[in-house]
Amino acid sequence: MNRAKAASALLAVAAAIVLALFGAGAAGSSPAKGPGAKPSAQKVVFFNADGMRPDLMEKYAAAGAMPTYKNLMDAGVRGANGMQQGFPPNTGVGWYTLATGTWPSEHGSTNNTFFRTGDTFNNRTSSFTNGILQADSLPQAAERAGKTVVSVEWSGGRNLVPTLQGPVVDYRTFFSNRGVLLNYDLAGQPAGANAFGVSYQRVDLDPAAGWTNVPTSYSPAEQEQLKVTNTAFPATDNVDRFYDLYVYDSTNDATTNYDHVLVVPSTATKNGSQQVADLKQGDWQDVKVTLTGARAGQIAGFYLKAIDIAPDLSKFRVYFTSIARSNASYPAYPGGSTAFENYLNATFPSSTGADFAPQEAGIVDDATYVEQGLMWKNAQWAYLHYILGPAAQGNLGVKPDLLMAGVPTVDEFQHQFLALAGSPSVNGIANPYYSAAKAPTYDGYIRQAYEEADATLALARDLVGGSPTTFATSDHGFGAQWLAVEAGKVLADAGIQTPEQASNCRAATGTGAVNLAKACWAGGTAQIYINTTLPSGVTYEGVRNQVIAAFQNLTDPAHPGAQVVLKIMKKEDLRNVQGVDALHPNRSGDVVVVLKPPYQFDAATPGQTIAFSQFFGQHGYLPDTVDLANNVNMHATFVAAGDGIRHQDPVSGIRAIDVAPTIAFLMGIPGPQNARGSILYNLFPSPGRWKEADLLYISDFHGQLTPLSQASDNVTGTGTSNPSFGIGGAAFLKPWLDWFRAQAPNGVITLSGGDAVGATPAISNAFGDKPTMHVLNMLGLSADTLGNHNFDRGSQYLRDTLIPIAQFPYLSANTVFA
Repeated sequence: MNRAKAASALLAVAAAIVLALFGAGAAGSSPAKGPGAKPSAQKVVFFNADGMRPDLMEKYAAAGAMPTYKNLMDAGVRGANGMQQGFPPNTGVGWYTLATGTWPSEHGSTNNTFFRTGDTFNNRTSSFTNGILQADSLPQAAERAGKTVVSVEWSGGRNLVPTLQGPVVDYRTFFSNRGVLLNYDLAGQPAGANAFGVSYQRVDLDPAAGWTNVPTSYSPAEQEQLKVTNTAFPATDNVDRFYDLYVYDSTNDATTNYDHVLVVPSTATKNGSQQVADLKQGDWQDVKVTLTGARAGQIAGFYLKAIDIAPDLSKFRVYFTSIARSNASYPAYPGGSTAFENYLNATFPSSTGADFAPQEAGIVDDATYVEQGLMWKNAQWAYLHYILGPAAQGNLGVKPDLLMAGVPTVDEFQHQFLALAGSPSVNGIANPYYSAAKAPTYDGYIRQAYEEADATLALARDLVGGSPTTFATSDHGFGAQWLAVEAGKVLADAGIQTPEQASNCRAATGTGAVNLAKACWAGGTAQIYINTTLPSGVTYEGVRNQVIAAFQNLTDPAHPGAQVVLKIMKKEDLRNVQGVDALHPNRSGDVVVVLKPPYQFDAATPGQTIAFSQFFGQHGYLPDTVDLANNVNMHATFVAAGDGIRHQDPVSGIRAIDVAPTIAFLMGIPGPQNARGSILYNLFPSPGRWKEADLLYISDFHGQLTPLSQASDNVTGTGTSNPSFGIGGAAFLKPWLDWFRAQAPNGVITLSGGDAVGATPAISNAFGDKPTMHVLNMLGLSADTLGNHNFDRGSQYLRDTLIPIAQFPYLSANTVFA
């Protein structure tokens, strides 16, 4: 075998190749019958409620607000204190960990926003960038096995390579700003709007003129023009859009009583027959638009709400959401994925969801934020009905073996309200924003989000039909918080970066900028990356120690004695973070900082080390198994029920990486190729029935005692240089073999597929390949077999010199010594 193939072969350490003994059967075959039959799930719903806390889920389920989860727990099993998620427990890590069955060290998404060493230093990467995932996923594995997969709002579903062939709907693309038009002054404006980049159109209404085909107004009608500014990228995909507003009094009661606003696209005629909305106070209306440029003919939409129409027009306020378009794909759809996406956007309600910026800017009230967030279901439920509903009713009638489905609302509402709902203090720091009188209202908002998640799961199960086996999970938990640390300011104050970086994961800019390191953060965790190009005399370890000292010394003058930073880790410490392998060679930070609630990194104030944060709930913290009373619970939700799952008391020790392998086993298919998790046999009806044989396997070692090197990423573009890292070789293989052995409950068989010697590099060849034989002993081989290269020095040398060194047998079916 040539050296290139040998390098690839060293990657083929097949960990935990599971043989389900006693009637395992072939993938896709009918389930075996009798006492040794493999548990089977004909249909599976894998549901993920973003940010759902297990304790709150159980609380609301017990109160009757989540009957679907309550029934699943009564029939199946839940995780004791939920389930352990990946580190850091943020969105960009959690969804991929669940889908792949492996930790971020392998799937490569190390936070919501991160840097890839080898890229130009000012660049950054989003967790859901197309093709960023470096591991195989459950839906891909299911499709390879001939199963039908549907993915609706499962984050990252549209970014997989190769792409899924079944219907996929995943989030939305935005094409405009959002904001308000109003005729009175809101407190803190326009400063709040400017800070959050939303539109604040302060106007004075004018007497209506030039209108045709409009309702009679029993008070003199008023008018104004609304602008929805284009933010598309590229800009040619959309245009600035203008709408004329006709404000009128519809009541013939001899009283000034304005109560309606009619909205039409701006034209020279102001023709009321072209109305897109006719709103009373509190009303919402979906407005469809046609995009331009490369998207010509594609449909998108936004929503209007009349927040205020005072009878005397002393207060008039109209809110508009961003123009948005759902992202979708389905190659088998007539006309292809673009036609499928356009049909969804043109036919069903426009896709929307909670939008924190208008609320935090202070231009809309909490109720408007909540209403918009809950309208997420308007489009998504319609999509589920269309994709899964009966074909006889005009739907696609897809019958999935695996439905991947998610909901974002729980995450969004907890960000805004968690600390207000029940946290008078966190970790000894009083919450000045908490009000016992208002707490039930905020708890009610969060409860509504949990109810929407429950109803979405119920709908998904009903449309799949046949009481599908269901795994209901979340990607992370949540902690209450309200204070934000500006990571860039900490670096700037330490002289590591000048000036302070302008935004997340960007380098400092400007004349004389200093960029020894930069910060990339999400929630409670920041990854600090050292610049690979340092000035003469400045060392990597020196900068790293500066970073560590800067965060170790971080204090909060407003709360003397409070612990701001919970933990600081060097890159190499990420190999094991409370059982999670988070060490990616070039995507993990050189220093990782985890804060302690109520502190976190998002929505910080530039120039202020610690300031008030508009967020009142956050993820990204280390799990705290002691201080649950203060709402620091970063464990994720786990509930499972259905065919193949038995009812039992809560099960402890469930990890996010265990879910995908378990689902694959129940479906009778090979699991994701990179999965490191365990099959949860203890969930099955007869858990002691199943025995697992773990095989560790290498092939074509060819005496590669020293490591080779391989790039760990595929960054492209001017100025990029993907770093290479050692891979294979005895010193790297041994720890991995030991790790997998430690995970195997019944021991392992470690095998080599032949050609361990022959065609070897000088370090082995010069000594007659005897060093390789000693290394194979140290690797703990259970058995080897014979390949053609084993005979490179002749059969006599093999029999008399090499085989006697081996402390393991050689197995062969086609070789006989004379």
